[in-house]
Amino acid sequence: MRSFHAADISGSRFSFANLARADFRGATFTAPIDFDRAFLFLTRIEGVDLSNSVGLSQWQLNMACGDARTELPSGLTRPEDWPCQFQQE
Repeated sequence: MRSFHAADISGSRFSFANLARADFRGATFTAPIDFDRAFLFLTRIEGVDLSNSVGLSQWQLNMACGDARTELPSGLTRPEDWPCQFQQE
């Protein structure tokens, strides 16, 4: 698992990256992050403000682990059930 806790990932480009089970909680960024076609299976995004990210799609969010505090870009919605509620710490 990759943890980005306390990392400054401003302007990072994760295009086509395998971010399965990565943990973005606690990461900071001041510039948009590019998630174009990144694989976000069980990726931890709880409480992360992704509203300025680019390349993020609904299918990616449907596989990720978010919560009510996760901020999403315009046009995307929180899944009814995040796939890893039972795994939340």
